Order: sequence, then C-alpha cells, then structure tokens
Amino acid sequence: FIDNEVDHPNLAMKWHNSIIALLYLFCTHLHAHKPETKINKADNFKASGQPTPATTVGSKPRFAPPKLPDGAYYAQYFPGPGSPADHGLVLSQSKKDSDELADKYDGQWSVEVPDSSAIEGDYALVMKSPAKHYAISAKLDRPFVFDQPDKQFVLQYDVKFQHGMECGGAYLKLLTDSPSLNLTEFTDRTAYTIMFGPDKCGSEHKLHFILRHRCPATGNVEEKHARKPQVDLSPYFNDKRTHLYTLVVSSDNSFQVYIDRVLVNNGSLLEDLQPPVNPPPDADDPTDQKPADWDDREKIPDPKAVRPADWDESQSEFIDDAQASVPAGWLLDEPPTVPDTTAKKPADWDDDIDGAWQPAHIDNPKCKDAPGCGPWTRPKVRNPLYRGQWTPPLVDNPAYRGAWRPRRIANADGFVDKQPWKFSPIGAIGFELWSVTEGVAFDNLLIVDRKPLADSFADQTWSIKRQAERQQDSALQAVFDAVRDATNDRPWIWAALLVGVVLPLVLLIAYCCCLRESSPSSKAAAAAARARRKKTDGDDDYDDEDDKDDDDDLVDDAAPAAAEADYYDDSDEPPELVDLDAPDDEPEAEPIGVEPSVTGPRQRTVGKA
Repeated sequence: FIDNEVDHPNLAMKWHNSIIALLYLFCTHLHAHKPETKINKADNFKASGQPTPATTVGSKPRFAPPKLPDGAYYAQYFPGPGSPADHGLVLSQSKKDSDELADKYDGQWSVEVPDSSAIEGDYALVMKSPAKHYAISAKLDRPFVFDQPDKQFVLQYDVKFQHGMECGGAYLKLLTDSPSLNLTEFTDRTAYTIMFGPDKCGSEHKLHFILRHRCPATGNVEEKHARKPQVDLSPYFNDKRTHLYTLVVSSDNSFQVYIDRVLVNNGSLLEDLQPPVNPPPDADDPTDQKPADWDDREKIPDPKAVRPADWDESQSEFIDDAQASVPAGWLLDEPPTVPDTTAKKPADWDDDIDGAWQPAHIDNPKCKDAPGCGPWTRPKVRNPLYRGQWTPPLVDNPAYRGAWRPRRIANADGFVDKQPWKFSPIGAIGFELWSVTEGVAFDNLLIVDRKPLADSFADQTWSIKRQAERQQDSALQAVFDAVRDATNDRPWIWAALLVGVVLPLVLLIAYCCCLRESSPSSKAAAAAARARRKKTDGDDDYDDEDDKDDDDDLVDDAAPAAAEADYYDDSDEPPELVDLDAPDDEPEAEPIGVEPSVTGPRQRTVGKA
C-alpha cells in the first residue's frame, strides 16, 4: 500500500470511502431492525388496502395522506393549502395578562409547504412572524377522560425549526375541558391539564412535561414538573430537521418521553416530579418557638484573649506618599479646562428662561504637552503601621447545642393520592407561544389511548419524512445520522466499532509506516543523501587529512546500501563510474550510492533513480 502510493494516489481515499460505506451499511441495518418499531409498514399497508405513503416525483417523493388511527381523540395533518380556520384551528382574539400592545397574540400562522421540505406537497402549520406572541387551538373530537385502568394517554407531533431556534417555544398545551372553554379567548391564563414540548432561550434547552395536579383535600391546583432529560437537546433545535415528540402517560402512574421514537426520559408520577404530587406526611409545628437559652453558635470569641499593648487602631490604611514630588513640567497655575472662545450664544437663547449663557469648557490647550495642570496632590500608599481593628480569635462554644429545628407534627394539608394519572379531562389542544425565530413548522398532531396507534401513524408520516430529509442531505451527514440512531439504544456498538474498525486501521497504518522506514529503497536513499552532503562539504579542500578520513568512512558505510540499490535496479546498463578526484569544473551526475574502492582514485557509482 505504501510503496504504491505514488503510482496510485487515490488508493488511500478508496480505502477511506470503503470503510465509511461499510460503517453506514452496518448502522442502517441495525437501525432498520430497531425493537422499538414493532409494526411492519409495508405489511400494514398491504393488509389495510392503503396505498404506499409516498411516491417519487422528480427528485422528491410526493406526499400521500396517512390513514388516521381508529378511535383517535384528535388527529391533524395538513393535506393542502388553506387558512388555519379551514383546518379546524381557532385563532385567539385575546391578549396576554397585560395592557401592553406588544402582548397581543398577533403572530401570523400559515398552512404551507415549508421552504426546506423534502417531500413534495407536504403541508404544515408554520409560524411566520419573528418576535411575536402566538395563540391557536382546536377542540378534540371528544374529551379525553382519564377513567379506565388500562388506558394510556399518548400525545405525538412533529416539529421542525427551519432556521434553528434563537429563543422561543414549540410546546403544546392540552386545555382542561370545561363548559366555559372559549378558544377565541385562549391566553396564558387558560387552564390546562398537561404542557409538553421543546423550549429554548439562549443556551438553555428544555423539553417540558408539566402537569397541573389538583389536591384532593383542598382543591388547589399546583404545577408538577418532570426532571430534565439526561441527553443533549441542542441538536434538535439546530439541525433544521423534523423531529417527532411523543409523550406516554399510563394508568400505572408511569410516563415516558420520546424524541424520534427514542426514549429520552421516563419515571413515575409519584416519585419523579417536582414538587412531589403527595406532600410529606409531617411538617414543622408553626407554634413551636426556639427557647431563649438555646445557643446555636458553634464558635464564639475567646473571652480570655487580650488586645496587644502595641496594637494601634488609630492608624489609617493609606497615607500620603512623603517621597513623591511634583512632576517636571506640571503647570500648577493653569486650569485643566478653559471656556471655549469660539462658542457663540444660540440665537434662541432666552436669559430670562434659560439663565445667563456661558460658553462650554474645553481642555486647556496649554496642558496638551504637559504631564498635568492645576493643583497637584500626593498619591496614596499603604500605611506600614496600619493593623486594623483588633478582634479576639474564635474558639469552640462550650454551650453550643446545635441548630434548632421546630418539632414535627402531622401535616394538616397532607394527603395521599395513589392515582395521580387521573388528571382533569382534556377538551382542546393549543399552542400558546412566544418565538423570536420564525419558520417553526408543526405537523401530524395526534392524541390516542394506545402507543401502537401512534407508532403506526409515525410510520406513515414522520419516518417517511426523515428518510426523505436524509436523502436530501450529504452522504457524510447521512452516515453520521445512521451511526447516531443505531447507537442511541445500543451503546455497546461504540466498543464494537473501536475493536472491529478503528483498532485494525491504526495497526495497519503503523505497520505500513514501519515497512516504509525499513525498506531497502529508503535505506539506499538515506545513504545517498549522506554521501551527497559529504561530497558537497568536502569539495573545497580534499588536501585536509581529516576530511579524507571522514570521506573514507562514509564510503565504507554506504557500500552495503549501494549494493542493495544495485540489486533492486532492473536496468541492464552497468553503473557509470565518476572520478571523485577530477577537477570541480567537470559535470557530475546525481549520486545515488557509493562503491568502495581498494586501489586507485575514489569513484562514485551513479545508478538509476
């Protein structure tokens, strides 16, 4: 490989591309057989009689309407253009809880094909206005009631940040069902049951899962927040691709959060929310008071300590520098500023209203080249006699009793809710957002009560969209995405790639480098270079005995290398002998090796390069 790199300059690139291709095929094969996807999309469409979701038109696939899940509480995709109202969406006519005009929900919505869409005719709901408030909502086909033990709540939708996201949200609010719910008055004060989705501002990336829990004892409602996912969320805001967000809440009080069908967060409603759903069983007694003789000072000033007799507290920390003097050239009699003689009183100046006019002051031109003007004051230096205020050292307090805490009593507001998954019924779905960046696209909103229904819908929508976006991207990005997706659920793949690909590649490169250094041609070339340097250095004075001895040593050292060079020379021509004792004005051929000479003048072998 190394010896042929001159004749084959693209060989290294071919090896590199081959390794990338094998890596891509391996990862895409693993990703295609992910255990998360349990539904065979092709078999599903054949069995249902539905057409294949997308057909290719030109360089892009054409959008095909998906089959809506049976029994869906809400399913919204956008088959064509039109106003949001044409698709059952209601714009809010209200304002946020403020009298400011800037808090009006005046962000413009549009149903259109996103500019960066990889599928022909794939419409979405797009936010069109930068730095605006948005509010839009829609009624569910029927309220979602959390009443059946075997029921799941599944919310799923697509989000695409076409221009990235500087600051703004893309989360959904699931509005609490109520007879008084009016979608035209949808604001940030409208009661909701669950809030879910991505949000970003600055460098902070969030994926909200917030539920509003009603206390069964008092009826008060309090927000409960799931912990932050332990994954890097920034790529989902910056890669300008479509991402699928899924929330699953089950009747066993468990929840799961998925991004692109990969689990990124899960837990229990009873244990993994802050503040906890159920308050602690006991609480501090508000009537308990700390005793007057309770000493909670761990350290106290040493009562036996005495201030030293030479401790002077009257000294200042800084004093005038007695050794300083007025710098040479300081103009003590010149003021730093003088009135501007070129200034003129404005024509509209009224002395009765504006007062007596005085010209503005400018820097004194006489002070321009001087170190200073006006009164000079001595600089301050630290006082060597200053010791500050004396305080006694601290010692352990013999009366210390520890930190006082009130006694604990039964929590008057305590309760135990063993079924927090029984949330308030959901009657509508809505976006109530602020966004600095425009172009956020939403699509394929879905609420069902079984996760397999959401998986099937994602097979027909988001999976096809993701594949089309990958084909639209560069090959290197496709390889990166395939590796990332394949290793999300299988971290052990990194170890397999290290052992099976990276380590053999490093060993191969190390072996080839060692082979190059030990090759006969490399040795011959090195010997010839030494001979050429020696000949060049010694041509001026061959009468010097030391130079001649050194040259003889060089000839002895180069002989084996020259013999090897002749062995590898496939030319039938005998080597040309050049007399090294010839005058300097004779032309010399390029030296390659040196043949030893027993008698006669020194000669250099000029071989074939």
